[in-house]
Amino acid sequence: MISSEIIVKKSASVIWNALTDKEQMKVWYFDIPDFELKPGAVFNFFEPGGQNQFHHRCTVKKIEPDKLFSHTWTHPGHSQGESVVTWILEETDGNTKVIIQHEGLENFADAGEAFAPENYRIGWNGIIAALKNYVYGLRKHSYNSVINSTAEKVWNILWDDNAYRKWTSVFSEGSYYSGKLEQGGRIHFLSKGGDGMYADVIFCVPNSYMLFQHKGEVKKFEEQPLDDKTDEWSGSFESYSLKAADGKTILTAEVDLSPGAIKFFDDTFPKALAKIKVMAEGS
Repeated sequence: MISSEIIVKKSASVIWNALTDKEQMKVWYFDIPDFELKPGAVFNFFEPGGQNQFHHRCTVKKIEPDKLFSHTWTHPGHSQGESVVTWILEETDGNTKVIIQHEGLENFADAGEAFAPENYRIGWNGIIAALKNYVYGLRKHSYNSVINSTAEKVWNILWDDNAYRKWTSVFSEGSYYSGKLEQGGRIHFLSKGGDGMYADVIFCVPNSYMLFQHKGEVKKFEEQPLDDKTDEWSGSFESYSLKAADGKTILTAEVDLSPGAIKFFDDTFPKALAKIKVMAEGS
């Protein structure tokens, strides 16, 4: 069994609604049109992105409003096995511990490496963070650019140290990062004075995809413990995906934003992507 948990500074009822209302689930979890909150109900969904490679079929097992929700979890197109997912909510003084447990993953041994327990662990850690982000009011915002260059060139512009300093200067002059850009790495995004934030690299697929999860603040080059203000965005995601299309590269950046940050990023991110485009097309 794998298990992940997080403390959310919201009531169990708020989290329960996010977990069981299909319109809310569509925003932070999966789009599940046939979802019904009743024992024995069967629901189906695919991974985001529209490729529909992984069919999920689930049956509701147990419902305890504001406390527990469990259902089976199967992949009928890839495995004969069945597993069980259980969400547990434990509220204390207005804060709620959210626990996700996934049992029976060994039953997917016939499905291949894509269904290894470690992949589920990474996935559930991301999902439980996405739930926290959602109930805290963070929403994903996307920014796109079509670039007349190869994905390899665009990737190098994104993460080469000198090039990174140039295109991120639109956010803050003198911006840079330190750390290893590899899965499991820890990155510091810094200003000239050594202030900024630190993040973990969740996925790094060269020339294709980068996913960061922001964790906390850095001051004078030192990671800071979480406080109430930082907790509001700790766990948020930032990603960069590159897709080849007709000899060009489509660059998409996605960032989880609080309401107060939207205007700044809506004004600034297009300028950053425009700079990346000029640099990649001119190289």
